[in-house]
Amino acid sequence: MNLPWKKTFVMGLAVVLMSVATCYSAAFAPLPKQFTSTQADTQESKTATKAITPEQQIEIARRALTKAQSERDQALAASEDSSRQEVQERNRLLDGLVTRFGSQLSLIDEREELRRARVVADQKTKSWSGFHDPPPYSILVVDELMGSVLAARSRSQGLSTNQDLLASQIAHYREAAKQVQERERQAADELEHAQTPEQRLTAAWQKELAALRTRNADALSGLLALRYEVIGERLGIAGVERELLERQLAEARKKVVFSQADLDKTIARLKSERVNLEQELDASLVRDARSRTVLAGIKRNLEKGALLQGTIDGTSVLKKMQRDRLEAEQRAAVAWVESSRFETEVISALIATNKSTSSFWEKRYAALTGKNLGKLRAILVEFRTSVEQLKPWLLFAQQQLELYQAAERAQKLRLFKIDKKNVLNLAELDLLAAIRLQRELAERQKVAVEHAYSERQAWLEEMERVQHAQTITDRTWDWFGTFPNILGHIWRFELFAIEDSVEVAGQKVITSRGVTVGKSVGAILLFLVGYMIALFSGHKVQRIMVTRFRVGEHQANVIRRWLLALTVFILMIITLNLARIPLTVFAFLGGALAIGVGFGTQTLIKNFISGILILLERNVKVGDTIEVDGVVGRIVTVDIRASTVLGFDGVETVIPNAMFLENKVTNWTHTNASLRRTVKVGVAYGSSLTRVRDILVESAREHGLILKNPPPEALLDDFGDSSLVFILYFWIDYSAAVNPLIVASDLRFMIDKRFGEEQIIFAFPQCDIHLDRSEPLRVQVVPTPAVP
Repeated sequence: MNLPWKKTFVMGLAVVLMSVATCYSAAFAPLPKQFTSTQADTQESKTATKAITPEQQIEIARRALTKAQSERDQALAASEDSSRQEVQERNRLLDGLVTRFGSQLSLIDEREELRRARVVADQKTKSWSGFHDPPPYSILVVDELMGSVLAARSRSQGLSTNQDLLASQIAHYREAAKQVQERERQAADELEHAQTPEQRLTAAWQKELAALRTRNADALSGLLALRYEVIGERLGIAGVERELLERQLAEARKKVVFSQADLDKTIARLKSERVNLEQELDASLVRDARSRTVLAGIKRNLEKGALLQGTIDGTSVLKKMQRDRLEAEQRAAVAWVESSRFETEVISALIATNKSTSSFWEKRYAALTGKNLGKLRAILVEFRTSVEQLKPWLLFAQQQLELYQAAERAQKLRLFKIDKKNVLNLAELDLLAAIRLQRELAERQKVAVEHAYSERQAWLEEMERVQHAQTITDRTWDWFGTFPNILGHIWRFELFAIEDSVEVAGQKVITSRGVTVGKSVGAILLFLVGYMIALFSGHKVQRIMVTRFRVGEHQANVIRRWLLALTVFILMIITLNLARIPLTVFAFLGGALAIGVGFGTQTLIKNFISGILILLERNVKVGDTIEVDGVVGRIVTVDIRASTVLGFDGVETVIPNAMFLENKVTNWTHTNASLRRTVKVGVAYGSSLTRVRDILVESAREHGLILKNPPPEALLDDFGDSSLVFILYFWIDYSAAVNPLIVASDLRFMIDKRFGEEQIIFAFPQCDIHLDRSEPLRVQVVPTPAVP
């Protein structure tokens, strides 16, 4: 090839490329907005779409196809070295252009045909005014229309998904076309800067190939755009057809009748299908037995060959090729056994589905023809449960199908790598046939599950529409009818289950029992009733102890409290047994929670046991006057956890029972109620000490609450700084009616009165000052410093 011819060819090719690119920018402009990079491109595309007709698009594509074919013929006729890589790639790119332009012409024709079909479908939909047959319409007709609507919806969804996928591909190839155009510009720059003839020849080839790649990318984008439009037209037709079917379905549902004849016809059809399925099941069992027999024979041959190979030379008895063939046949036989087993499972599942469908048909008939709202609710619940149960089966059937499809692809790839003359080829083909049967069975299973799901979902929606069409009165009565069921469900709701062991015939049997809301509420009510009875009885017993047995009020109260605590504990055990709730229900408190509860209740249990010891030892009892932890007062109550002490100031202090055992406790009235108190008096120096003593003793004797035995005593306690200190000791019989503070106050008043009569002076603080006169006092005058 000479270089001037090459330059001329490249220049002509560039001109053709520019013209074709210009034509295609207008021919395939009507694409979705997400494919356009800017708003200006979108507006330009809309203008081009209005300007170019389908006939013009066909003409442009035909000219581009003719041009590509001519270039391919010229390239094939040129006397060039066909072994060169550049020549081979150029021919391949030219073949791609011819193929894509031809596909574009086919797609344009298909698009126009679909547009005409859409116009016909639109006219048919708009002109439809009703069925030819008068109403009412059979439920079977409605079901047939419903199936057509579901199929139309599925078809529209599939086309929409395909269109979305194609849209993403168009966007991807447009980005790739930009990169190809960039490489073409780079190749043109390299051609301009080439210096030597060899460099210009290489650059010219790269420029030509880059231009062909650009044209191929543009042709592919146009082809995908046309496919997008074709799918859009199909989607539009599917939408129009779906609209017509939905109108027909809505019209048929207005006046539908479900007769006994329709039910009998459907049940008979399902029974006939079930008979066919049972025959298939019998045939599959026969095939399964035959497959297992074949597998057993192949295993025996392999074992026989292994024994022979172990005793004689393996190359002369059992060749490696024969062993490989038997192993391949064994794999195929195993696959056929699995296929027959899977076939049996699928057909059995189809028979079960057929039976359940017959049952649901009868329930549907009862729901749509009956007037019992409660029965309708129950059937609705069954349908909802069935629909929910079918959802995981949909996923399972899809996963199984994908599994067998992958196995089939893998086996086909394995067969592709094996020579057809190989002895393993027949066994591998047999294995492929077994896997193909499994894939077909999985597809059949998936279709059956999807059909059952969509059918029952449609029936459920149908019965819900019937339920929603009820009047307000019917709905009100319906609600009142459901209220007992709701309460029943709540009452029987199981909160949790526990395991209990019982002895049966000398053996330990573990049973499981559930704790329901009803049991819990019943146990609580039973406990409350028992507690109220125990509380009432406790107050009655307390009054009897006080009035008949002369027990103190506070002691009777303590006895009542402890008896009530014991009664509550016994009542709780009885309540759990009557409600058939075993004590093991509290086993969930084990482990870490039990440890935490143990630490938390440690102090409570300690105080509880301390209270029991206090009651048993009676070192401290109700009515005693005690002093503990700085608190002085009379014990009012001794409860389970703590005791109440009423101080002399009227303040009640709650003291934990453990403090009476752990701390030092002073019980002023432990063995007797006699209590010694003191009053301290200070008189002036010079007073008659004996007279002061006599006055103090006489005042104590005159007080009516001070005991005569032991007698009061007055003692000179100290020679103080300012007074002579006397202390009067006296005894009182401490009780609730005697307040030691008031008695001491009365004595002070009496002593003050007697001291006034006897002219005895209470001492007051005084201090004597003594001056040392052995030397004269020194007096010094200090001058005041001058102010600056």
